[in-house]
Amino acid sequence: MTNELTEVEERLIRALAARAEQVTPHSLRPAAPPTGNWAARGRAPLVLALAASVASVALVGTAAVSLLSPREQGSVAGTPSPVPEPPAPGTPSPSAPRASGKPVEPGTSPSHIPDTPDPGTDKGAGTGAGPGTGPGSGSGESSQAPPREVGLFFQGSDQTRTLRPGGATLTFTVTVLNTMGHTVENATDDLSITAEGTPLGAGDLNVSLLGEDGVWRPIGSTARLTTATLAEGESRTHKIRVSLAEGFPSTVDRLQVTAFSNGGQESLTPTP
Repeated sequence: MTNELTEVEERLIRALAARAEQVTPHSLRPAAPPTGNWAARGRAPLVLALAASVASVALVGTAAVSLLSPREQGSVAGTPSPVPEPPAPGTPSPSAPRASGKPVEPGTSPSHIPDTPDPGTDKGAGTGAGPGTGPGSGSGESSQAPPREVGLFFQGSDQTRTLRPGGATLTFTVTVLNTMGHTVENATDDLSITAEGTPLGAGDLNVSLLGEDGVWRPIGSTARLTTATLAEGESRTHKIRVSLAEGFPSTVDRLQVTAFSNGGQESLTPTP
C-alpha cells in the first residue's frame, strides 16, 4: 500500500530535512578548543543542545511520517477529513434504478423506466389473485347490490308487478260490471293502494287517472274514481298509472291495490 502525503506533511518533512542538513559534525564537535572568551564558552553548550534537539526532531518526524497510515496521518496533521462532493447534475444516484442501457427521459419516474416492469401493470407480480378474480366476483356492475323492488298485488288477480323507487310507471285498469240485476243510480267506484302495516305519505306514490278527455290527472293513493249511473249488465273501465317516488320508504316492499264499487263487481288488470 502506498502512503500519499498531504501538502502540509510534505512541507513539514522538507522543513525538518532542511534544518537537519544545517547540523554538521563541525557544529557538534568544534575543531579548536574553546578560547578564553568566557561569554562564547558559556553559549557553546546551549548551541550544542539546540543542534542535537533539532536533529532528533528531524529523525523522529521522518520515522513517524513513514510509519503512519493515510488515516492516521490525517488525524496527526490535523487535516479535516475530505467532505464528499455532491454528484454533478445529470449523474445518476447509486440507489437509482438503471434501465437496461437506455437513457431515462426527464420527468420519468423509476417505475416507468423502459424495460423496467411497472408494479401497477405487472400481471405476474405477487402470488395472490388480484381483485375481481376470486370466486363469485364479476364486473363492477354485477358486484353492486341490485336495485330495490316493491311488489304490487292486485285484488282478484293472480298477476303481480314490481316497481322501483324513482323508476318507470306501471299502468293498470279497474273494471266495474253491474251484476246487481237492476240499474244502479249514483254508483260509486273507489281505488285504494296501501302498504301492509305502514302508512304512506302524500308524496310516496304518484297516481294518475286518465279522464274521458284523454288527459292524465293526479289522484291520491286512496281516491274516488267516479260517481255515475251504471245500467244493469253494463260495465265501465278506469285507467290508472302509478309510480314510486325517489324517497319511497325503504321499509315497504309490498303494495296492495284494491277497488270497490256499489254498482257491481270489480276486477283489476295490470297491463303487460
